[in-house]
Amino acid sequence: MKFIDMEKLKKDYEKTGFLIFLLIMAVYYGYRLFALTPWYDELYTYYYFISRGPVYAAIHWPVPNNHVGYSVLSAFLDFLGNPYIGLRGVSYLCALANLILIFGIGRRFLKKGLSLVAVLLYASMNLVDQMAVQGRGYTLGITCYLTAFYCLTFICKELRTAYKYYVVFGMSLVLGLYTLTSDIYFVLPVCMTGGMYLLYQALSESKTSKLPLRKSEYLRKLGKLITVSILAAIVTTGLYAVIWLAIGSNLLVKDETGLYYGMNHVKMILTAPFDALRTGIEYMLSTPYIQSVERQGYFGRLLQWMKTLMNWYYDGFASLFLIIVLTGICLLIWKLISGIRRKEKDNILFLIFLLSGIICIPLFLTIQCALPYYRVFTYGGVLLAFLVAWMFSAILEIFDKAAFDFKNTSRIKKKGITVVGLIGLITILSSFWVNDAHHGQYSMREYQIQDALSHSDIKKAEYICVTDCTQQYLMKFLYDITCENTVIEGSDYLLLDKKMMDPEYNEMEWEFYHYYNTIPWDYVNVNMKQVYENESFVLYIKNT
Repeated sequence: MKFIDMEKLKKDYEKTGFLIFLLIMAVYYGYRLFALTPWYDELYTYYYFISRGPVYAAIHWPVPNNHVGYSVLSAFLDFLGNPYIGLRGVSYLCALANLILIFGIGRRFLKKGLSLVAVLLYASMNLVDQMAVQGRGYTLGITCYLTAFYCLTFICKELRTAYKYYVVFGMSLVLGLYTLTSDIYFVLPVCMTGGMYLLYQALSESKTSKLPLRKSEYLRKLGKLITVSILAAIVTTGLYAVIWLAIGSNLLVKDETGLYYGMNHVKMILTAPFDALRTGIEYMLSTPYIQSVERQGYFGRLLQWMKTLMNWYYDGFASLFLIIVLTGICLLIWKLISGIRRKEKDNILFLIFLLSGIICIPLFLTIQCALPYYRVFTYGGVLLAFLVAWMFSAILEIFDKAAFDFKNTSRIKKKGITVVGLIGLITILSSFWVNDAHHGQYSMREYQIQDALSHSDIKKAEYICVTDCTQQYLMKFLYDITCENTVIEGSDYLLLDKKMMDPEYNEMEWEFYHYYNTIPWDYVNVNMKQVYENESFVLYIKNT
């Protein structure tokens, strides 16, 4: 059996183009995986969760920074011994999987050639590119989102659906929510998409075939889908319950005024599981990942937030893409209504998917009265890419029905128009890639710490100290050195942020362990010498 049918590949220019692009992106993402210095959130995730193994990562959530499902999967990859693969390997694989899934979904619902357009639009977004190989759970969340919808296309479109699609659908929901609680923003719309489509099909079938609604295959599918969604919610709650129990027991056994002080964790959980569960839930809710804002003037702030989000997708084109989205929503509603009237079932699932996903973002935010971090909505890039590609498809359909009889245009001219259009699109998208925001370091501070540490022989040091938490986490990541010592006297190496060396600097820096007044300058000046300096840091070594 041939792995790739070269004859078919030669005729299918779209698939050929995609495979070439996928190979390019595999190299590009691979380069970024190793070339970019991890920034604080990645380092925190690695230091406190990934490096401590999958079991530890699965039961700890001291702050919202732990994307639990991502940390658990990454902890397995960390056994390979390379910290970059351990931290970012899951994101790398998911980034490539997302391109494949977008292409596969596009092939089912878009005109030929436009699934490649959707892939190009998605991959060119600044926010998508920045999150692609970061050691965080956002790219994994998008994989769960796309996988869930891809399974829906089989569940909803095929008369007899294999149970594996229901299983994978449910697992995608569980992993998505286990990775990020904020993934509820796409979990609900994707469940609604399947539910609304199957209900529509069941009602339509009962009207046309006079079949009783209760006997409809689509209604049975809807029941299975609801069951799977409920089971996914139960499993997810169970996984978080383990975290709540672990957090609650840890807090209670350390509470000197409590009944369980000093008790063994397992004994405490067995003795009073509901106390541990309640304490864990209260702690988790007291440190929410997404904070609500004031209701007064909210809609004005929401509009500005949406505009900024569009800038995160395509810098400098926020207004244009807001207009495209608003136009697209109107076009989607019109096509959905006309499709239902004409009983055109082929693309209704895709239309519901786009419409529910786009509308639910501002709807949920308004109900919650929140303006989350923009990176939470990296998955929105999927919707935007599909929407623009679908609008191209709708425009081509209008051309096909236009008065100048586009249908009779020769096949060569049609191909020529398509090729020119794709070249134009690639040229436009390439302009985003030359932007420094696509290729710069995530954070110059972490990069400069790495640069300064590279001028030391710190792995051979017998005694070291750390002066801020970022260098502490970076030492663990780069050199597998766990250091919690902040005492400078006697240290073989000393790395100081220049702000620490300024006696006039008195601003509070949450990552600092030392300031000018806490540094023993008499000791440093006599016993240590400066060996390297960059824009933000100075490196000292102990006199020999």
